[in-house]
Amino acid sequence: MQRDGNLANIGDACESLANGDCLGPIQAESRTSVLPLEVPLEDTDGSDADDVIVTDVHTNKPDIFTEREQKKAKKKVKEQREHEIKASEDRLLGDDIPRSEDEFEKSVRCSPNSSFVWIKYMAFMLSQDEVQKARSIAERALSTINIREEGEKLNIWVAYINLENEYGKPPEEAVMKIFQRALQICDPKKLHLALLGMYERTEQHKLADELLEKMTKKFKKSCKVWLRRVQNVLKQGKDEVQAVVNRAALSLPRNKHIKFLSQAAILEFKCGEPNRGRSLFEGMLKEYPKRTDLWSIYLDQEFRIGDKDVIRALFERATCLSLPPKKMKFIFKKYLEYEKSLGGEGQVEYVKRKAMEFVENSVA
Repeated sequence: MQRDGNLANIGDACESLANGDCLGPIQAESRTSVLPLEVPLEDTDGSDADDVIVTDVHTNKPDIFTEREQKKAKKKVKEQREHEIKASEDRLLGDDIPRSEDEFEKSVRCSPNSSFVWIKYMAFMLSQDEVQKARSIAERALSTINIREEGEKLNIWVAYINLENEYGKPPEEAVMKIFQRALQICDPKKLHLALLGMYERTEQHKLADELLEKMTKKFKKSCKVWLRRVQNVLKQGKDEVQAVVNRAALSLPRNKHIKFLSQAAILEFKCGEPNRGRSLFEGMLKEYPKRTDLWSIYLDQEFRIGDKDVIRALFERATCLSLPPKKMKFIFKKYLEYEKSLGGEGQVEYVKRKAMEFVENSVA
């Protein structure tokens, strides 16, 4: 990447704390649309991955929504969070957006614990080609923000790391220097994930691979870390997924196996080889054939592929299970909704008859 292009990328990313683009005059954008120096906060939070399955392996009791319902609930929470953040930031800056050093000084005095304001200040200095001043502002922010505000401090460290990735001399050493300092204070897993996110977005694949190797040893019981390893392998098109899955199975606690394997299977469907994803699901269902949550997630992945014959064959297998009425009702309802979405009255009637037969046989 060329220097000018990198400058543009860092500037807009500095613009806020949630999604970012380039340098320039500071605009009234919320952190929900811009990220701090290209490291999204999603990489540093405590969530494990999309479509997480949480169930009790021993009781076989589903404790999840279907994937579609999960996404809907997740989207609602995200929208609410973004609304709250924007409202908070609007209160911080109001209609009077800082456009000078003095105005930013006033803003950080009014909101000393807001990483949002500090990072905007850093972005402003970068837009003026004042890299050293941007560093000084990062240092001030770290010493000013209350020690209890761990998330706000983490945001500053993330922005600082990204700044050094662009302007450090040499960048790799400068980044590690800040990273090692941050490790003394921040949650180590979140910080490692933030650094990994930066390496991946700036296409520093060798450094990302080296970091992931360290992370899978340091956080070997973390489902999220192993899933990031799987995701990284898939993105680079490497034929190493099975090896990673095998290593993870040996390292993760048994109560995390289903969670990891189901997520790895979902990743295969999304950005790898669907057949490998099917193999993972089939292996889990062989061991836990009565797990309706697994059947549901498996079906959701097949919905993405859209092969009607495969989907119907999977539904037929699921509806032949000997499960409690409540669980069978869930499967039949999903089957019926699928056929209704296709608009075939014959198939809809077929599913209804099949469901009635199950009810009659259960009563008998």
